[in-house]
Amino acid sequence: MTYKFSSSEASLLANGHAADILTPWNIEIDTDEQTITVSKRNKYLIGVDEDSLAFRFIRRVVIDQHLIGADITIQAVGGKLTAKCLDKSACKRIKQILMEYNEHSKTNHNIFS
Repeated sequence: MTYKFSSSEASLLANGHAADILTPWNIEIDTDEQTITVSKRNKYLIGVDEDSLAFRFIRRVVIDQHLIGADITIQAVGGKLTAKCLDKSACKRIKQILMEYNEHSKTNHNIFS
């Protein structure tokens, strides 16, 4: 199953990222492929920058809440993914999806160590 989340316009404006309204952060979680992809259109509005990682490399999920919206950082072995100005509920849902996958995973690896 694929889940998609995007930065909210209200959060972008409230947290000083007004220039990013045209280029919001997007997170796509694919539980079938076991990958997370964070993408953002580049500043020239021509291409899209993407970072992906497999579930097996995730070690920590950090949610930094603001008055309006929240940032999420997914730390992995050798790097991290960051998406800014998402809805608070979206960040909580992302963490919940990963935790549920970890509990019901039929593989021998855990997402969080």
